[in-house]
Amino acid sequence: MAAVSVLIPTYERTESLAMTLSGVAAQTVTDLQVVVSSQGRYGAEDSPVVRAVGRVIEARGGSVEWHHREPRGIAEQRQFLLERAQAEPILFLDDDVFMEPWVVERLLSVLESERCGFVGAFPAGLTFLNDVRPGQHVFEPWEGPVRPEVVEKDGHGWERWHLHRAANLYHVAQRLDLPPEGFLRYKVAWVGSCVLYSQEKLLEVGGFSFWTRLPRYHKAEDIVVQNLLMRRFGGCGVVPSGTYHSEVETTTFSPEGAVDADAFELLMPELVERYAPETPKPA
Repeated sequence: MAAVSVLIPTYERTESLAMTLSGVAAQTVTDLQVVVSSQGRYGAEDSPVVRAVGRVIEARGGSVEWHHREPRGIAEQRQFLLERAQAEPILFLDDDVFMEPWVVERLLSVLESERCGFVGAFPAGLTFLNDVRPGQHVFEPWEGPVRPEVVEKDGHGWERWHLHRAANLYHVAQRLDLPPEGFLRYKVAWVGSCVLYSQEKLLEVGGFSFWTRLPRYHKAEDIVVQNLLMRRFGGCGVVPSGTYHSEVETTTFSPEGAVDADAFELLMPELVERYAPETPKPA
């Protein structure tokens, strides 16, 4: 069995996907099950460059499988990928993220030591390298083990999301002046783009099975599961993250650039009652 299942949903982003897979191919953890699920007009494996990077992953000890499917929305994509994961730790990796070689190893060590629901490495957009925003640097490191907590919309903990804008987390890492191998775990509202989950715990809160309740174009499906996991098991981010955005436009919104539903606002009260009815006080 692979050490980690790397699950990559993609939609018409061939160049960006090639960058993402290059980061996967360079990881110090090489025993990876990589599952790529593409939607749109063409399959991811139609690109000779993407196939070539896939062969590098295989040559270094991993496996790669390709799927091309009818678009049904990002939550359905994630559930489809989840059902194909073989490893207990699963990395949901968006198709616009480059990882430094140590990222998977570090995330895996934190997930195993903390026994929490997830740990994320949020990517920086380096076009914002010189756009320093101190007012958005809400940074709360974990002191002691990662613990369950409730983060409610418009509550104190919700404001942590500002850290995951532009290059804010990158700037915080520079300010911390950590040693070369040093890192901190910190409290999050949620983490997008590069998140290592415990598959067992993710399934305990239903995974993304709620996709059938959502229209084709929606958002916040990852915020839903992470909020539930934080209530039950805790979750965190790591800094420095070692990840970087390709900064291409999103392909999860409608052609008009809109969404028809926010999964968090639509489903959260019901899902909390079902999967996390007994939780600590809000952060």
